[in-house]
Amino acid sequence: MVEQSAGGVLFTEREGRRLYVLVEEKDGHIGLPKGHVEPGETLTQTALREIREETGLRAEVLPLRPLIERYPLPMGGSKEVTYFYCRFERGEPRADPTQVRRVLLSPYREAVARLTFSGARDVLRLAEWTLNRL
Repeated sequence: MVEQSAGGVLFTEREGRRLYVLVEEKDGHIGLPKGHVEPGETLTQTALREIREETGLRAEVLPLRPLIERYPLPMGGSKEVTYFYCRFERGEPRADPTQVRRVLLSPYREAVARLTFSGARDVLRLAEWTLNRL
């Protein structure tokens, strides 16, 4: 069985620097904003909803091919997370304590170092590489 989730590589540009949004989950792991697909939602709708719920931000999805992360689950089966390239222009990220512990806004090198799991680091590395070539 494959569990589906969606989220975003969420960023903004400030003073010529790209800053990424990370979330610290309730269990202490730091990752990219994401969550489970609810019935009737598209992957894009899920990503935008999860970003809004976890960070308080309204984002736009860029017209780029999403990034896919796949990994095995401890109790069997696997998970597939679709990450969209998402940008926000206005506002400051703020954690909803019912969703996450805190939200971090970090430049690329700091963001990669903070991410708990190697799969998320790989996703962010590929996103940064792609965005640098636009």
